Order: sequence, then C-alpha cells, then structure tokens
Amino acid sequence: MIWAAVIFFPLVLAGLLILPRFKDLICRHGLWLACIPGCVLAVAGTDADPARFPFLFLGAFLHFGEFGRVFLLLTSVLWAASGLFAAGYFSKDRLGAVRFSLFFLLTLCGNLGLCLAQDLSSFYAFFALMSFSAYGLIVHEGTDKALRAGRVYLVMTVLGEVCLAACFFYAGLAAPDMHSLSFAEVVPALRGHPHEAVVLTLAYIGFGIKAGALVLHFWLPLAHPAAPIPASAVLSGAMIKAGLLGWLRMFNPGEPRQWGIVLAWLGICAAVYGVLAGVRRKDPKTILAYSSISQMGLMTMALGFILVGGKAGAGEVLSGLLFFVLVHGTAKGSLFLGVGPALAAGKRTARGRIVLAGLILASLVLAGLPLSAGAVVKLALKHGAALLPGPWSGVFKAVLGFTAAGTMFLLSVFIRRVRDRMPDKNKVPDGKMFAAWAGLVVVLVLAVPLGRLLPFVHIQSLAGAKQGLFPGLWPVGLGILLAVIFLKTAWSAREPVGLDERFLGLCEKVFAWLREKWRSGHYCDPACSRLDLEGWADRLLQTRWMLTVPDRLEHRLLYWHTAGVLFIVLLLVFVLLAS
Repeated sequence: MIWAAVIFFPLVLAGLLILPRFKDLICRHGLWLACIPGCVLAVAGTDADPARFPFLFLGAFLHFGEFGRVFLLLTSVLWAASGLFAAGYFSKDRLGAVRFSLFFLLTLCGNLGLCLAQDLSSFYAFFALMSFSAYGLIVHEGTDKALRAGRVYLVMTVLGEVCLAACFFYAGLAAPDMHSLSFAEVVPALRGHPHEAVVLTLAYIGFGIKAGALVLHFWLPLAHPAAPIPASAVLSGAMIKAGLLGWLRMFNPGEPRQWGIVLAWLGICAAVYGVLAGVRRKDPKTILAYSSISQMGLMTMALGFILVGGKAGAGEVLSGLLFFVLVHGTAKGSLFLGVGPALAAGKRTARGRIVLAGLILASLVLAGLPLSAGAVVKLALKHGAALLPGPWSGVFKAVLGFTAAGTMFLLSVFIRRVRDRMPDKNKVPDGKMFAAWAGLVVVLVLAVPLGRLLPFVHIQSLAGAKQGLFPGLWPVGLGILLAVIFLKTAWSAREPVGLDERFLGLCEKVFAWLREKWRSGHYCDPACSRLDLEGWADRLLQTRWMLTVPDRLEHRLLYWHTAGVLFIVLLLVFVLLAS
C-alpha cells in the first residue's frame, strides 16, 4: 500500500483542486507535502515488500529495483523544495498558482511512478504522464517564447514516446513469459535476440530526448528559460534524470558491451558542446540549460565506461554515477532556485552576498572542488576511464580535467550574468523561496556525510580515498581564469544566434514550406482535416429515424410485459456473469 500512496497521493491532491475550499491550501502547502511519502519510503523503506497490482495497466510491479531508490530520493527532495519555492513564487497570483499546481502534481506523479516501476507497461505509462504534463509547466507564462518552447518540446516528446512504444513492444516480444513484462526478465532475454539492436537503438533515442543527449537536446535551451523558476528546477534537476534511469533499466550495466565506447564519446562531445554553446548566452537560465546538457553528457560517458567494463565496472563506477545523480540534481536545483532570491536581492547588500555565495558554492561542487561531493564524483569518473581498453583510458583521464574546467568556466559566466541582473536595492522576497533554496544548499554541502549514512548510496570507498589537492584545484582555477578573460573581451557583450536556433529555424521554415505546398496542391481539399461535428449532429437529430424510433421505443417500454421481459433478461445476464 505504501507504494501506491507514494505515487497516487499527488493525484489525490490534484483532484482536490476542483473543490474551492481546498485550492488555497494545496497551492500553499500541498506541492511540498505531496513529496513527503516518497522521502520517507526512500530513506526508511528497506524492508518494504514489492507490490504487484494486476489490475493496473498490464500488471504493475512496483519496487526500488537496483537504481530506483536513489532516483526516488532525489525526485522527492527536489520536488519538495521546488513545491515550497512555488508557494512563495505564486503567492500573489492565485489563478496562476492553481493552474501551475495542477500540472505540477500530475508531472510529479509520473516522475515518482517511473522511479518505482519495474515493468515495461507501468514505466511507459508514468513516463508518458510526466512528459505530457510537463508541457503545462513549460507554457505556463503564455508568452510567445513559452508557446514556441512548448511546441518544440511537445514535438520531441511525441517522437520520444513513439520510439519508446516501439522499443517496449519489441522488448516484450523477447520476454520468456509473455504474462510478465518486468525489466528483470525482459532485459536479460534481449541478449543475442534478433531485436536487440533495434530495441537498444530505440531506447537510446527515446530516453535520450528526455536526457538531453547530443542532437536530441533542442528542447532544453528553450524550455528552461520559458518555464517558471520552480518548474525549471525540476525539469533540469529531476526530470532529465528519467532518461538516464531508462538507460540503466534497458542497457543492463552488469553485461559488458563493446559499443559502450560510443556512448562515452557521445557523452564527452555533449559535455564540450554544452560549455561552448552556453557560454555566450545572456539569460542565466539558458546558461544553466546548456550546463545540464554538459553534465548529462558526463553521465552518459560514465554509463559508457560501465558498459565497457561490465561486471568489473558495475561497482565503484556505478555507485559514483548514482551519487553523481544526487549531487547534480541537488546542485542544479539550488542554482535554478537561487536565481529567484538573487533577482530580489541587492548587489551590495548582505542578502545579495549570501545568495551569490550559495551560487558560487554550488558551482564549485559541480566543478569537483576537493573535499566536496563533486570531488567524489570526479574520482568515480577517473576509475571508470581506467576500464577502457588501450590508449582510450589515458585520453579520457586527460579530458576529464578539462571538462571540469569547462564546467567552472560556464558557471562562472552564469554567476556574472546573475549579478548583472541583480537590483541595487533589496526587494521583498518571499520567505518560502529563500528557505527552499537555502535548504538545497545545506543538503549539497552535507552530501558526502549524508551519503555515508544512507545504506543504498555506496560511496564509502570513494569518499574515503585520498585525493590530491592539485588535481582538483587546477581545473577550478583554470575555469575561473577563462571566465575572467572571456568577460573582458568583446565576445561576452554579444549574443550570436547559436547552432540550435539555426537548426530549429531551418526546420520550421521547411515544415511551413511543405504545408503551403500541400495546401496549394491539387490533392488537398481546402476543408481537409476539418470535422464539422456540430453540423453532423444536427443532421443526425433531424433524420426521420431519430424523430420517430426513440418515441416508439419509449412508448413500448410503458407496457408491463416489455418491462418484465427486460428485467428477466438482465437478471439472467447477472447470474451468468456471477457464475
């Protein structure tokens, strides 16, 4: 029952929004309270038995699995902080708060559900619920920018869902028992199956769209700036991790795969591209979107290391990757939520300095500052690079330091962009916004000791390893130096049209041209794709049959023998069904 409570409690709260007496209460407190059962289950649910619901979807199977507990903890904590932040963010917009709360709770339900789903059908259902409900969060502002971002997001989401539907269909055909669609039975059966290459390719595309993989990332730089701040925090901190979770479910890290080196190269290319494409942006949230692309590239690279190493790499490196998920989600959530208090704090006031210090701290952690949680993640990535064959190991070890420098470079520019937008005097920020942001910063600072306390976060060997100060300090110093040099050049004052905007603009022009060609062609009916349902209904109601037959049937039902015969027939039907 606890599994169902975790998933469906947000749905119950969303349903209560239709009652006027509960609207304000849910908008103020319901968004963060909806995450409490998930937090409790993630921390204290060690002895919880798996749950099976044969009546749900094609037979839902809910449990942590090997990875779900880490993702559930991150999802619950980050969504709770964002829900508390949203209560203050929409405190003066009652109508907007209700609309935002509805889509927030629906998306939360899907995100929590896919963390616990252990079978194909329920995972797909929760993944689709999360993906399509997030559209309401992206277009919440209703501006042209938000609507365009939502349109691009929706197109790519539909493409991803089609790929996942085909992926899970072919994967289900490989299952030894067609009545069981659990990942534990389906994924091992794919090994050597004729559909294996097709399934894994579709899985990479379908989940890669959500994870912001290279060439599949175009929605991210548009959606993050357009969405409200609390929505951007969960989009970047929690929802894109759903793509990584899907890869972990389908790729089976315990089995060695030689094409893992391809994933590693795709990941390192995404890490570099995110830095180069984001550093010339002016909007702080757009910079953070490209930073998410870069960081997810590092996670993709780590997954490639694990797949190459097989069982040998599924130990410390996999633990480091899961810890990376927690660290990145918390840090990126604090960076997004920190934009709100920063824009309400004066540059030279004590409050402004506190907010900037918190943003700098989160940036240093992501860059791998020694003695921080980021340093543990960096050590795990180095262990993963050692699993690669031949010279590739040395190449990736050398590149890792420069990716850390790139992260510090990009986030240093982000902090400068935030400071430039800060007012000269303090505004009156809502206390809930500041508390939500500060809570995430505290969790990030204490990530290593908290990780040691949690039995399912296996970082003891990594956190206890001796790490030199210089290997961790030179990337941070290099990144800051590059940012200082860049901000003093003329390049930093201009914001050129990036490759993503050019590609999307070209696609929109091509689709518009095709639409006009089709409409002006000989085979296009001007009224095509238009259904006049109202006219059809009027014509149907005015037919002779509709004017005479219903009246005759109603008149016939007034006879006792007709009613008696119908009663006997219905009674026999119920008896047959009961037997």
